[in-house]
Amino acid sequence: MTPPHLSGSIRALLAAMLATSLLAGLEILQLLPSGIGPFALAWSINNHPVSSWLGSLLVVFLLILSGRPLFSLVSVTLGFAMLIYASWVKIDYLGKPMTLADVKFFASNLIENAVLFKSYPSLGAILLGALALILTAAILAWRLAPPRHRSTRMLASLALAGLLAGAWLARADGLNSALPQQATFGDDRALGNGFTQLQKFEATKERNVADLLEIFFTDASTHFTLPPHINQQRFQASAQRVATGKPDIFVVLEESTFDPTLLAACSNVPACPQPLFSPPGADQESGPLFVHTTAGGTWLSEFTFLTGLDWRVFGPAGAHAPVNLAHAMRAPLPKHLQGLGYQTIAIYPVGGNFLNAREAYRQYGFEHFLAVEDLNLSSDWRHTKDEALFSKALDAVAKLNDGRPLFVFLLTIRNHGPHAETLAELPSTVPSALAPLPPPLADYLLRLQESVEALSQLSKRWLDTPEPRVLAWFGDHQPLFASTATHAQHYGNKLFAQPPDDNQLRYLTWYSIRTNRAAGAPTATSNRVSDIAYLAPRLLEISGLPPQPSDDATRLIQEICPHGLALCANTKAVSEYLSFRIWEQHEVNGASQ
Repeated sequence: MTPPHLSGSIRALLAAMLATSLLAGLEILQLLPSGIGPFALAWSINNHPVSSWLGSLLVVFLLILSGRPLFSLVSVTLGFAMLIYASWVKIDYLGKPMTLADVKFFASNLIENAVLFKSYPSLGAILLGALALILTAAILAWRLAPPRHRSTRMLASLALAGLLAGAWLARADGLNSALPQQATFGDDRALGNGFTQLQKFEATKERNVADLLEIFFTDASTHFTLPPHINQQRFQASAQRVATGKPDIFVVLEESTFDPTLLAACSNVPACPQPLFSPPGADQESGPLFVHTTAGGTWLSEFTFLTGLDWRVFGPAGAHAPVNLAHAMRAPLPKHLQGLGYQTIAIYPVGGNFLNAREAYRQYGFEHFLAVEDLNLSSDWRHTKDEALFSKALDAVAKLNDGRPLFVFLLTIRNHGPHAETLAELPSTVPSALAPLPPPLADYLLRLQESVEALSQLSKRWLDTPEPRVLAWFGDHQPLFASTATHAQHYGNKLFAQPPDDNQLRYLTWYSIRTNRAAGAPTATSNRVSDIAYLAPRLLEISGLPPQPSDDATRLIQEICPHGLALCANTKAVSEYLSFRIWEQHEVNGASQ
């Protein structure tokens, strides 16, 4: 009898089944490298269900439409590769993987947010290049492989759907003991596995491709979470105090400003020490400041200074505070000052709709919000010097002042990255003392010297008056080049009783508070280490103003955790403090006992 003729598709299917069975046997016997084999694949799908399902769905969808397997696989594979590369780039710049929330955050006002590519043209070039590569490869794949017969399309779709369903049902970790145990989802199961993968990344910093895709597609940073409600007696509401005065207050967020002597490249370089970071005078309190972001993310420092809450306590959603959190904050500093009779004014150095700023600042409690378009400044913020910004701001504030005491919060932009990467990118007038330094550091110091002079002039204009006034400034984060540089060996020993490790030093900037009020002059005679979440209560105290209800609790937690909540070993006190502010003081909408 003549054996039945088998079509090419059937032969391929049988060969695939045989190969799968052989590989499964080798994997069970642990004769394959770790992570290789059908059970490892099934385990990966089990632990990355959203990205696996979506990738399969996209391939099947394109296959059904086009009938071209090569085109479908190439298009989806390159698209996923672009997402992975974009996530790597974001990790390099901000230390966080990319999610769909980042896309939403950026696309919320695409025209103004696209200013990012003016500052970092290499990112725009990479994006355009990646899109061109995907388009070119897809066209080539379309032309190289003709469409298959309709029955082949349907057979492939059914086979892929069957494999997907089988992977979901498989208990791969039970058959191959060498695989890690399947993740426990708990209450996060309904929200997607991306939360588990994001927690893994935070703990290990491993750039696992499957994990990064799962984090992206589950959009694990859209909805904020609240710390648990804990019964506690340690923290109580602030005692009522009477104001000893209502001085005008001017606070400056100094873009990317940190003490350059932190870096090893500044060791024994006379040009590096700057007066901004000198020991404080009799009318000043200043010192190192821990912030909660590095290499970027100014909006996070804005949020924490204005609310006194570490954005990280709200889960991954905190990374997009202007969109996800600003509307839920019930007790920011500007609202407290409004209640004391203050006029609140914000000065913003870029377009007002950049990263939802105008709306976020309204939610924070600012009556007036002046962006570059309101100040008649150039939209090319790379050349907006502090001196010009301060001058425009003071003129605008004088016109807006209605007789109430003032609270002005101004953001600078001059030292925003990128900084020069080569000597050719430095100005031709670079001082000889800076020439031997790495170009990014030399560029930073050039701009910093401009900021030092501008702050000195602002200090004279603001404080040299009989009217009671306070002037404060703080650095929002370190620039990218500093966050990856080698630190000076003994820097931490000079400033800390227990020096931070290298990673913690990457979150270190500086702050200063000065006043012309004799009654409110700081008593500190040496550098005082603080955390950005602790600044507002200290500002109110030096200003002679009544505290917010949670300020006494903040002073207590500062004694327990002087370097901030994230670095604190007393996790019980941290949990009680957060519960007090969020659940007892109701500082966040949605928190009710």
